[in-house]
Amino acid sequence: MRKAIILLIILCLVACAPRRPAKVDEVGTKPHRSHTKSYARHSKKDQQQKTHKVVKGDSLYSIGFRYQKDYKQLAAINNIKPPYRIYPNQILKLTGEPDKVVFSPSKNTTVETKPIVSNKPIVARNEATNKNTNKATNNQPKPTNKQANKPASKPEAQAKTVPTTPTTQRPPAKKPMVVKTPNNSNLKWLWPTNGKIRTTFLASNPARKGISIGGQSGQPVKAAEAGVVVYSGNGLLGYGELIIIKHNDAFLSAYGHNKTLKVKEGMSVTRGQVIAELGSSGTNVNNLHFEIRKNGKPVNPLNYVKP
Repeated sequence: MRKAIILLIILCLVACAPRRPAKVDEVGTKPHRSHTKSYARHSKKDQQQKTHKVVKGDSLYSIGFRYQKDYKQLAAINNIKPPYRIYPNQILKLTGEPDKVVFSPSKNTTVETKPIVSNKPIVARNEATNKNTNKATNNQPKPTNKQANKPASKPEAQAKTVPTTPTTQRPPAKKPMVVKTPNNSNLKWLWPTNGKIRTTFLASNPARKGISIGGQSGQPVKAAEAGVVVYSGNGLLGYGELIIIKHNDAFLSAYGHNKTLKVKEGMSVTRGQVIAELGSSGTNVNNLHFEIRKNGKPVNPLNYVKP
């Protein structure tokens, strides 16, 4: 009886003991970590690439974002001028020095053309002055009176000069954006959505180039600063439905894993404008992946946006 009472007391104490609360970063992260490792391997491979083959939907901004390159640097390396028109199957260099200017003929440039060479035997036009005609020539039928009365045909035209025309280019992948660089010299960053920070920025980890903010599916995602949308789509691996905003010549911000996108490429947005709905595209957890890039390189968003 005494032992039974002691055992009952022990069971009561165990049941009443406080449980250790789960950390936010531990909730549902096991599958997410495997995805993160896979994405990290892909990101490291990207950094070793020397060229990129353009596919439909690419823009110079999205390519620069993928490889952590400044879009201005890519444009210079490949001798691409604004509005940065690129084409499917075009090979872009990711490293190296800017291309040398390639000579292209101007409208006044002329080239020399040569007469077409024929395989037919050449017939002398004036037999009286040409004593060295061969037998094959002497056997030719004599011209009739009508033909004799005709004026002698003019000798073949001398080499002509004709203006060249530029090589016809392939149609573009899509109508290029005419992006007017916002004149934002004094950026004041807003918190893009409400929620707890799930993961923080870590420069040495390719999968943590920004911060992850947890939230509810469908809650608003806002532009952290005013700018122009330079990418809106799902073509970048590991980001799901992604929006990239250009704020000035140096800064871009990115918003990934959205449920729906509310802005399109080329649109101007204001600070605090709703641009998307939070979701889980590209992952298995409702969260916003938020990045800030300076001259193409990821920087810690918490140095600019305070929670």
